Amino acid sequence: MPPTRLLIGLSVGSGFEAADAVAVRAEGAGLGLVPRPAPAVRVPFPVEIRDAGRRLTRYAEPWSATFARSVGDVLAMAARLAAGRAGQDLRAALIAGLLSRVPDACVGTGPDRPFASPADWVAEQTGLTVVTGFRGRDVAAGGSGHPITAAADALLFRDSIEERLLVHLGSVTSVLLIPTGGKLSELVGFECGPGHRFLDDLTDLGTRGRDAFDPGGTKAVQGRCLEDVLAAWLAHPFLSRRPPKACPGGAFGGSFLTSAFDAARAAGGTLNDLLCTATHYIARCVAVGCERWLPAPKARRVMFASGGGTRNGFLCMLLENQFAGQTLERLDTIGVPAGARTATGAAILAGLALDGVSANLPLLTGASGSRLVGRFVPGDQRNWAACATWMADHLTDYPGFGRAA
Repeated sequence: MPPTRLLIGLSVGSGFEAADAVAVRAEGAGLGLVPRPAPAVRVPFPVEIRDAGRRLTRYAEPWSATFARSVGDVLAMAARLAAGRAGQDLRAALIAGLLSRVPDACVGTGPDRPFASPADWVAEQTGLTVVTGFRGRDVAAGGSGHPITAAADALLFRDSIEERLLVHLGSVTSVLLIPTGGKLSELVGFECGPGHRFLDDLTDLGTRGRDAFDPGGTKAVQGRCLEDVLAAWLAHPFLSRRPPKACPGGAFGGSFLTSAFDAARAAGGTLNDLLCTATHYIARCVAVGCERWLPAPKARRVMFASGGGTRNGFLCMLLENQFAGQTLERLDTIGVPAGARTATGAAILAGLALDGVSANLPLLTGASGSRLVGRFVPGDQRNWAACATWMADHLTDYPGFGRAA
């Protein structure tokens, strides 16, 4: 039996509100890995970094080398705090995984400003080897890169008695159905439609930049749903696409946002009405996707919500209303903070990379086959030697996994 490893998971959400980090004790290796996450930590970004990150993603501006370092600084701090939450010094960790919206490599802001990614800065400041860029190899194999954490989610959340439906309320919404026992070949997952970034963009534009988001859905709950606008949005061709599918970049931004304001004005609606309608739309997209593409339950099915959207009480209420008789629980009830699912998945993906497991799932991403995913950013010599030793001792071929995927 392989020794227990300490894995660190790091993530940065699309809203750049904070860095999430978690330490995961991993017993076993490969597809037999049993992850046990410690309490997660959340380190807020300074306001100027948060606002800069949102501008960079919203307006597709060039990434700044200074910005990437600032993100890396916060991630390194979060990694140390996560190890402390597990009662360990960070030097006890074997490897870290990072899922972030910041590119792994790009041109700096000038000829004298070469770019170092957040993963580079984390490795430099902590001495830990960092695995990042998980989606890239799946994309190169013809996939969408989403959902890249599905295999990790299955190892973390599988149950011998009940089916578990994970609803992620992130910048886009997605679902992942983990069948009883968590068999990878039976997972069903896809992106459903827009998420809280749609609400954030509407709020930012509707208030002329005064408010970056609608905390808790307080504006939306004061509005009314514009039924004609909602009906037109529900005819969006993405909703009728068969999985595997992921939201195309900009599908619910740009011209869609502009037309949303035009439609609301034509219907005599206010910003609150538009936000109310958009929140209804997000909930309906999830419900429509589940109704069309999920198989009938074979056992008791329980729904769990994760992502930044879980802080929007209005959205969670509307979503629960779409599933009559079904309670929408937060992941916290089964030991993983709702906001730390991505970070936990990143830790497990890093462990699977060390074990030689092809952790993308082509049935879900649309890739042409299973691939080893993730790029290694070596830490200091001691840590990199420990990672290399682990791989030499435990790297195994998993042909059955490739067939199952």
